[in-house]
Formats: sequence, structure tokens, C-alpha cells
Amino acid sequence: MPGIPSALIKEARKRWTRCADADDEQRKRILEAKKFRAGDQWPSAIKIAREGGHALAGVPAQPPRPCLVVDRLSQPVRQTSNTIKNASFGFDVLPNGAGADKDTAEIYKGILRRVQNNSRGESPVEWAADGAIEGGIGWFRLRTDYVHQTWDGDPNDPEIYDQELVMERITNNLTVYVDPSAMRPTRSDAQFMFVIEDLDKDEFKRKYPKADVRGLEEFISTGDMKGWVSEDTIRIAEYWRIEYTNRTFCRLKDGSVVEKVDGGPKYEKDQIEQERIMRVPNVKCDKINAVESLEEYDWVGSRIPIIPILGEELNVDGKVILRGIIGPGMDAQRMVNYSYSGGIEIFALAPKNPVIAAAGQIDNYKQIWDTANLYNYSYLPYDPQSVSGDLVPPPSLLQRDTSGLSAAIMLMQTSEEAIKATTSTGDASLGNTNPNERSGRALEALQQQSDLANSNYPDNVRRALIYAAELMVEVIPKITRKGQILHIMGKDDETEQVMAGVPFKPGPNGVPEQAPPDITPEQAKLKESLYKFYDLNNGRYAVTVSVGKATATRLKEGSAALSELIPHLPPPMQAVLTPEYIETLSFPNAHKMAELARNALPPELKPKEEGDQPQIPPEVQQQMQQMQAALQEAQQAIATDQAKQQGAIQTAQIDAQVKAQTAQADGQLKLQIAQLDAETKLKIAAMDNEAKMRLEEWKLRGMQMQAEIDSREAELARASGIEAQQAEQSHEAGMAQMGQQAQAEQAATGHEQAREMAEMGHAQSLEAQEQAAALQPPPAEGV
Repeated sequence: MPGIPSALIKEARKRWTRCADADDEQRKRILEAKKFRAGDQWPSAIKIAREGGHALAGVPAQPPRPCLVVDRLSQPVRQTSNTIKNASFGFDVLPNGAGADKDTAEIYKGILRRVQNNSRGESPVEWAADGAIEGGIGWFRLRTDYVHQTWDGDPNDPEIYDQELVMERITNNLTVYVDPSAMRPTRSDAQFMFVIEDLDKDEFKRKYPKADVRGLEEFISTGDMKGWVSEDTIRIAEYWRIEYTNRTFCRLKDGSVVEKVDGGPKYEKDQIEQERIMRVPNVKCDKINAVESLEEYDWVGSRIPIIPILGEELNVDGKVILRGIIGPGMDAQRMVNYSYSGGIEIFALAPKNPVIAAAGQIDNYKQIWDTANLYNYSYLPYDPQSVSGDLVPPPSLLQRDTSGLSAAIMLMQTSEEAIKATTSTGDASLGNTNPNERSGRALEALQQQSDLANSNYPDNVRRALIYAAELMVEVIPKITRKGQILHIMGKDDETEQVMAGVPFKPGPNGVPEQAPPDITPEQAKLKESLYKFYDLNNGRYAVTVSVGKATATRLKEGSAALSELIPHLPPPMQAVLTPEYIETLSFPNAHKMAELARNALPPELKPKEEGDQPQIPPEVQQQMQQMQAALQEAQQAIATDQAKQQGAIQTAQIDAQVKAQTAQADGQLKLQIAQLDAETKLKIAAMDNEAKMRLEEWKLRGMQMQAEIDSREAELARASGIEAQQAEQSHEAGMAQMGQQAQAEQAATGHEQAREMAEMGHAQSLEAQEQAAALQPPPAEGV
């Protein structure tokens, strides 16, 4: 029923309003940057005031004033944009998971290169990058298309349904509305997007004759979606969204993994070890107007295939702000426009310097002086007297104040520097050179420094391409049937055809031929097999993107390298490489001239075609045979000499080993004897020291006893002189006996220790001799 929108349209209206409100300020900034870049750089009020006005009552007419646009922003924008256009963004696919292999990764890489090459005419990536540089964001998209747009073959041939991926540009970056909650640089987390298009009403009716035009007419007065319906246009939108379905997987205690489905087996809790609910995304798209869905389709990937390229991304208090080069440079560009317009105005309206002359001094030459500012006269005559006859000096010019013009010129220079600062573009990038920096290396360093200031733009392009490649690698196996012939492209833009999902071999003209049914994929994967097999559905693959120089730049550098290398090579190599050098040049008929140069080479230097057998003259063959025989004899002689040398070397090595072992054993024996001798001497010296210490101890004890005896004798002497004398004699006899006893004990102890040390040294000497004898090698046979 007209006027009652469906649940889908209600949801789309609500989401679109949310997007429009969230992006309103950002869209105004992008639109202002677009207009500014297109030359609309003066505020409307100032521009109208400078256009002048007619005379009104009591107000004289206002003449128009200069309103110049001296565009200084286009050059840094073009320079950054052309840097991206001249770069070569190369895809690289790597195996990333079980089942993936390098050969299949190369097939993916070739498919991505072909998709990239087929889009060069439309340049979707470069166009989106230019939008990012200009206003902060640009968009491109992926789409699937049929390989064969027309078909005149067998209608039952499955090839009629073969599909391929296409990259397309989105011309107007303001036509994309994205989920405001998406925060990733690639907006891969967006849950919905809109891509709008305004159609003329007649065109809309032609494309959608069954559309509810009556409902649209009612929407004009009741609708709250501004701009969707006007008197002349009707807006349609691709409403992209992601819907989710839940799948429940269980890992049972026996190790198996099963999925819970309605109507399937039931599993008790004690049977389940782990359970997981997976949200499976389903990408859907409806083409809608403000009141109904016009058509619908599904996307086979898991994310919306609309890819942004960002400029400079800022986050201010949770709100994302995107900007390019134009936005920050607007005020500096207005300074340029104002200063140039003001300077020109000062210069244009300034009066000519008048001539100061005495009355009657130039009356006789009035015609010449009246035209002195128009013609270059050789001289200007004058009368040296005034009308009163007084002598006066020559006429002179009245110098007017030019400080205003000088100030305007200084402001111009300041505004030019402001452009460089706000756009991060130095003099080297703008072609302005400093006389103090004339070396090539210095200029190159300055150029690289300036390029580095805006290197975030190429890096954002690389990030977007990685995301696009991930989407393509996900989609390719889903749109590729078994047995489909795929066209892939190598690094040098060389094409190749392969077959997907079945064993095949290259056929005539490079067209793949399917293998017989008895050839299995495992057999086709063997190195010695004539067949190949690529399974795009098995394994996971990761994607990277490298940034290099454009193909034309690489060819130019290769040509320059060859031109420097060839003069330093030997003449035969110069002759061989000269055709290759000609091939790299870009002038007309370069390939033909390179072929002529190859054909002019001597036979021995001409490149051999695959399968060609060289023609060798008989005399040369005989000489080659003789040389081969002489070579064999020389090889035999060399082998004999080598055997003799090896035998001599081995004998010398054995002799040297025997001598070394003998010397080692002799040295060890001598070392042991010396050690024993040293130990014996040390022990004897220790015993001698101990005996001396004991003797000193006995002497000390004797002195103590003598002192005791002396004291007793003194006491006895007082008692009785006779008793003292007897005690003294008795003491002397006792002392003599004690000294003899001490000497006898000392002699006996030293003799016993000396005897023990001698016996110990003799035993160790015998043991060392036995060890040395054991280390001696057995005598050689025949000796």
C-alpha cells in the first residue's frame, strides 16, 4: 500500500538519517575543498563587494577592484597525487595455514595483478587517493562481473556463468554514507553503508517502470529525507548491510566436532566438552528509493566491498575529522590572493610621477613633455629661464610614496611561505633551487625530505589495497568453479592461463587441457609430473602490498644502467647486450631494430632458440675428441698423483702422531719424576724444620729446668753448702744424661722419616715408568 514503508525501508531511513547527521560537517568541509580547488576561493560577500556597483542617490558609482586567484594549492596536490600514480603497488600472497602452498599463492597473486591491470583504464585507486589528498577521503569498490558479456557458443556450456572480480571507482566521494560507528582505517567494521545516485525522473521511470511513483509523489510532502525526491530528480541508493546468523559448534569428549542443527542429533551436557556460538556474517544489498526496494542481491564475501582511502585522520574528543592538503592551506591561499590583488591594485591605481617645472620653462616644448610618459625621447628640451627671466634649474620628477607597494610585495612573499608550511611542500619539490645547494645529492635529499612530509598518503593507499586484496582472496574461490580457466598476470605483465580445481597441463598456445580422470591431484602435485593442480578452496592466505617505482621508471632506470655498463664490458659481451639495450628504449621500431642487431651477431654469439642443435664442423669435432681424450689422460694422471700424495700424507701423519705420542709420554714421565723429587725435597725440608723446632723446644725446657734448679740450689746453699755441691753435681749428671737422650731420639726420628721418603719416591718412580711404557705405540709391522 502506497505511503506505508516496509521494515527494510524504515530501517534504511533511520540509518541514513543517522549517517547524514554524523557526517554533515565533514561533508561541508569536503565540498568546500572541492570548490576551493576548482577556483572558487573568494568568500561570496567579499567577491560581490569587489565587483563594484552603480551610482545611487548621493553615492557615486563604485569601480570594480582586482579579485585575483593565484592558485598555489594545485601544485602540491598534483605532486602528491602524481607520486601515487607513478608508484607501483604490487600484491604479494603468502600461505597462511594448513593446506596452503606457495604455488597456489602465486596463482592468487597473478589473479590480483590481472584485476589491478584491468582497472588501470578507470584508475579507481588513483581517483580515490586524489579525493583523499583533496578533502580527506576517497572511495573505490569491488564488484563481480561475468567473464563473457556476450555469448554465441553452446548455451549449456558452464563457462557462460564464469565470473571475475572488477575494481571500480566511485566518482563522487560524497555519495558514500558509512556507519558512524565504524572506526577502523579501512572501515572494515562498518555494519551498513549507502551509495546514492540522483536520477532524472524520466530515466528513473525507464529503468524501473514498476516502481511506486505515486508513493514517491506523496513522499515529497511528507518525507523527512531531504534531497531524496525533488521536482526533477529521484534518488536511489545501494543499501549495504551485514546480517548475522548463529551457528553452534560442539567439541565432544571423544574429540569430534559437530554442529547443532534443528532436527539433528541431541547432545547431553555430559557429552560436550566445549561449545561455541559463531556469528556468521551475510552481506546483503538492496537498491532502494525513499519508499521501496527496487532490487536486491547478496555479496559472497563477509564484508561490504566498498573501500576507503583516508587522508589525514584526526580524533577530536571522540569525533573523527578527515582532511587533505586543501583544507589546511585555504587561509594561506587566501593570503596569496589578497596580497596579489592588493599589490596589483596599488600598482594599477598609483598616479604617474608629475614633472615640476617653472612657469614658462616648458611652454615652447609642451607637446614633447605631454607625451614624455608615452614615448622614449632621446632628449627633453626646456628653457633655462622662467617667464620673469630668472634662471631656474632643469625640470624634475616628484617622487611619490611607494611604501604601500613594497609592503604588498613583502606580504606576497610571506603568503608564499605560508603555502609551503601548510602543505608540507619545500622549495625542492616546487622546483625552486637554492644557489648554495647545487649538488645533485643535496637537491635529492631535500626532495626526499619534502616527499616524506606527505608520505602518509601513499601509506594509506597501501593499507586500502591490502584490505581490498584480502576481500578479493576471500571471494575468488567462491566465484570460481572447478575447471574454470583463469587468466593470471606476472610481474612483467606476461599473461598465463591456468585451470582451477582440477589437474591440467598446458596445451597448444598455452590453453590448459584437463588431465585424464586417472590423474589424481596428489599425482599432479609431484615435481616430475607433467600436470599441475591448484586448489583455491584449500588453506588460508595472507596478503601484503609493496610500493615500488612505476614500470616506465624501472624501464628508464634499466636502460640507463645498461648504457653505463656496456662500455666497460669486453667486446663480445657488448655485442650481446647491445640488442637488449635497444629493446629497452622507447623510440618507434625499437623492437625491430633490436631484432636486426641480434641477427647481425656472429653465429657463436647469437642466442640459441630452445631445441636448436648447434652445427659443429667435422674438424672441430675431431679437435674436440682429441681434447677430450687428452683431458681424460690428464684427469687419470692427476688422480694417480693425488693418490700418491694422499698416501704420503697419511704416512707422514701416522709418523708424526707416533712421535708426538712418544714425546708426550717422555715429557709426562720427566714431569712426574720432577714432581716426585720436588715433593721429596719438600718433605725432607719439612722434617728438618720439625726436628729443629723440637730441639729448640727441648733447649727451652732445659733452660726452664736450669732456672728451677738454680733457684733450688740457692735455697739449699743457704741450708748447707755440702748439700748444694752434691746437688750441683747431681744436676750436671742429669742434664748430661737428658741431652744424650734427646740427641738419640732426634737422630732416630730423622733416620726413620728419611727411610720412608726414599721408599715412597722409589715406588712412584716405578709406577711412572710403567705408565710411560703403556703409552708407547705398538711397533709397526715389518720394523
